Amino acid sequence: MGSVKKDKRIDGLVAESVSSEEKLEGIRGGVMEKIGLIRGAISEVSKLRKEVARKRRKAAENVNLSAVKYRELEELEEACEAEDFERANRMSERLS
Repeated sequence: MGSVKKDKRIDGLVAESVSSEEKLEGIRGGVMEKIGLIRGAISEVSKLRKEVARKRRKAAENVNLSAVKYRELEELEEACEAEDFERANRMSERLS
C-alpha cells in the first residue's frame, strides 16, 4: 500500500499535507539562505572596518604631520622675532 496524503483546507484552498522530510528540507533551505545573508553582511562589515581603520591611520598621520609643521613654524617665528636671520633662513628652506 502507498502512502496516503490527507487534504487540509486553508482559507478555502486545498493543500496536501507535507511530509516531515519535505518540511525539513524547506527549513534547511531557509536556514541556508539566512546563513548566506549573514555571511554577506559579515563580509560587508569587515570591509567597512578595514576602510575605517585605513582612514583613521591616515588621519593620525595627517595630525602628526600638521603638528610637526606647526612646531617648525613656531620655531621660524621665534627666529624672526630674535632677529636670527640665519636660523630663520634655514627654517624657511626646510619648510618649503
